[in-house]
Amino acid sequence: MNRSPIIEEVRLLPLDLRMRQTFVTTLGRKDVSHNLLVTVRLSDGSTGYGEASESLAMPDQTQAAMLGALRRLTPRFVGQSAGNLRTLSAIAWQYESNYPTAIAALECALLDAVCRSRRVPMWLHFGGRQRSVSTSLTISAWPPVQAARAARSAARSGIRRLKIKVTGAIDDDLSRVRAVHRAAPRALLVVDANQAFSASAAIAFADALIHHRLPVRYLEQPVERHDWEGLAEVRRRSPLPIIVDESADDVQAVQHMIKHHLTDSINIKLAKSGLLHALEIMRLSQRAGLRLMIGCMAESRVGLATSVHLACGSGAFDWVDLDSHWLVEPTPCHGGFTTADGRLRVHQTAPGTGITLPTTVVAP
Repeated sequence: MNRSPIIEEVRLLPLDLRMRQTFVTTLGRKDVSHNLLVTVRLSDGSTGYGEASESLAMPDQTQAAMLGALRRLTPRFVGQSAGNLRTLSAIAWQYESNYPTAIAALECALLDAVCRSRRVPMWLHFGGRQRSVSTSLTISAWPPVQAARAARSAARSGIRRLKIKVTGAIDDDLSRVRAVHRAAPRALLVVDANQAFSASAAIAFADALIHHRLPVRYLEQPVERHDWEGLAEVRRRSPLPIIVDESADDVQAVQHMIKHHLTDSINIKLAKSGLLHALEIMRLSQRAGLRLMIGCMAESRVGLATSVHLACGSGAFDWVDLDSHWLVEPTPCHGGFTTADGRLRVHQTAPGTGITLPTTVVAP
């Protein structure tokens, strides 16, 4: 009987990523994402990678706070068998539940290391349903001219799905969406409010989008994340289906929304809920007949790779929004997945995520 290797080392490295363009939502502006690279090395030499990303939507998940949480957790992980991810994840949640993004990065790094140890590509670990998915590109809450320029560039690159950030100023938001549609008329659209609207304003905005015959598939997170009454009203009266993102921050919140029929779709982000909790949210949502989106924060290719493998391997997502590697300046890594014509494709046989990093990045 083969025993699982032991976790020998967990290494943490601050990773500051400059945004290619200022990222703008109703929650703020961002020029640099202060992230954290997590490396897990096992006793058989297998090494896995995860990444914790700062987010405007989760302002308490700072680089310093996540680094502190993982430094406190590391002694509890080193020396443990790598084979029981559920037990190790439970330990992490028991002691550092206020830092889901840090826990997610640790879970992803550990799963990557274990898959590499077993010589299993991660997309096969997640089900092996398909090797590629089409992703959208996020258009920030920029002025219409800048938003149109980004949409036109995306269309030339073969991207046919766009997510547009809006801020709650209905006339300005409508101008931005119309400009994007004119610049990329073949693209399907999601409009993401990041909690910007009151219920009545969200309904009025959705009505305006329909009136102007804009090809919007979903209205995402229209109201404050735990405004259940407002969310219920929007879902009841909006002519557009609703996706929740910030509202779906843990399993209990998703169970509440399912019970009270508050949404049509769930946006799953590993960094928001942790890897294993995200898988549970997927299971609950699918059982309830909800559609699924998978999204990201501001991870580099390193951190994004696990989500790409999950999207491909599970084949579960109606809308894929895994675009952060286009939004931040590149890191010196290779592998994981390729991009072409708006599609993300995983390597068929590379174990784990297939990401490789030069020793100059990960060496102590």
